Amino acid sequence: MTRSLLLCAHGPQSTRGRAALAGLVNAVRREAHDLDVIDTYVDLQEPEVAHTVETTSGPRALVPLMLAYDRDVSVDIVRASHLDPSVTVTAPIGPDWVVAEVGVRRLFEAGARSNDTIVLAADTTTDERALADISKAAQLLSAVWGGRVHVGALGGPDTALTEAVDVARAYGHRVVVSSYLLTTGDAHEAMLECGADVVTAPLLDNNPPDPRLVSLVMARARRDAANAIDSTRMVGN
Repeated sequence: MTRSLLLCAHGPQSTRGRAALAGLVNAVRREAHDLDVIDTYVDLQEPEVAHTVETTSGPRALVPLMLAYDRDVSVDIVRASHLDPSVTVTAPIGPDWVVAEVGVRRLFEAGARSNDTIVLAADTTTDERALADISKAAQLLSAVWGGRVHVGALGGPDTALTEAVDVARAYGHRVVVSSYLLTTGDAHEAMLECGADVVTAPLLDNNPPDPRLVSLVMARARRDAANAIDSTRMVGN
C-alpha cells in the first residue's frame, strides 16, 4: 500500500508565494520516491485539508508547513486528521535549527554584516504558545548567527515590529530584519515598510528551495508514528 505525505500550508496570497511553495512541494516530491506527495491547505487555496483527508486513503503523514503555532490552524488540522485514524500529524517545520540556518543564509544573501542589529520579524501572533515559538526561533537564529537577535511582530501581544526596529536602532548600527515567513505576501510587504535598513527574503523565494528545508520536511514525514505530535497537545487543550 502506498503511503501518502500531505503537506499542509496556508495558501500564499501572492502568485510569487504560490510558485515558491509549489517549488518546495515539488522538491519534496522528487525526493520522496516511496511516498505520494499531496499539497493541501487550511485557507485561500484548495484542496482544503479536510477534503484531502476524505478523498485519500491508507497511511498518511500530515506535515504542517508552519513556522509557529496557530490555534485556529491547528484545530482545523486536528479535526481533519480525526476523520481517519490512518492520518498522523507530525510536528510543524518551525521553529527548528534548519529554519534558523536558512534564516542566516537569507541574512548573508541580503548583505547583513556582523555588526548589524538583527530583528526577527514574525507575522501576527495571537497566544502564548505562538509567542513561545517565535521566541525560540529568535534564540535559534541568534545561536546560528552568533549575535543577539531582537523580536518584533506585525500584530498581537508581542513587541510591534516598528517599535522593535526603533529599539534596535538605538544600538547605533544598521538594523536588519530577518523575515520569519515561509513565502511572500502582505506580511512581507508590511515588513518591507517597517523602517529597517535591510529586510531579508522569506525562507522560500523565486529560487529553488534550500535543500535543508526539503530534508527537514522529509525528516518530519519519516518520523515514526510513536514520535508524531499528540493531537490534543497540538490544539493546546
